[in-house]
Amino acid sequence: MKTIGFFGDSFCASNRPESWCNILQQKLGADRIRWFGEPGRSIWSTMFKFNKLIEEDLVPSISVFCWTEPYRLYHPTLILSLNTEPLEGTDPNIYNALDDYWKYLHSPEKDDMAYEYALKHYDQNILAKVDKQIIQMWSFKPATDIKLTTGTFIDECMFEFSGGQEEWGNGDINHMTLEQNQHWAEKVYGRLNI
Repeated sequence: MKTIGFFGDSFCASNRPESWCNILQQKLGADRIRWFGEPGRSIWSTMFKFNKLIEEDLVPSISVFCWTEPYRLYHPTLILSLNTEPLEGTDPNIYNALDDYWKYLHSPEKDDMAYEYALKHYDQNILAKVDKQIIQMWSFKPATDIKLTTGTFIDECMFEFSGGQEEWGNGDINHMTLEQNQHWAEKVYGRLNI
């Protein structure tokens, strides 16, 4: 059975039939989608999830990585980004610590460097050893020019494609309109060597 998995943030999280994820799955002839992205998650969440699949020998035939921006903190269950709204029933000290981190400890330069090094390491030392089809792209384009070498690397950004900040929220499927979802699926499919 040919399966596909999407790993990343909300740009690859929708399971609606008109989502670019489902359209791409059909174009590639995969029998089913086994995983979708998770809204608000960091690159670390993506890497930990995929590492677990490697350990359990559950890597799909095709793995699509939509790399999010570098300024999301890792937590196993919570979304921790700048201006995160506290979840009811969650220890308020977590959000107080998060606010203090952004005020007193955050360094964009450090995050950019850690992001670049982590992605390059993961690309060259983890994904390069996976004997399955890998597709990598950006949910958000990083500040530095990072080239990933494993599988098919699409050096384009879904956030910019969707219209960016001015249009944010106009599309309700992966932050894109129906037409944009269709075009993104075609764009990705057209870049693959199949």
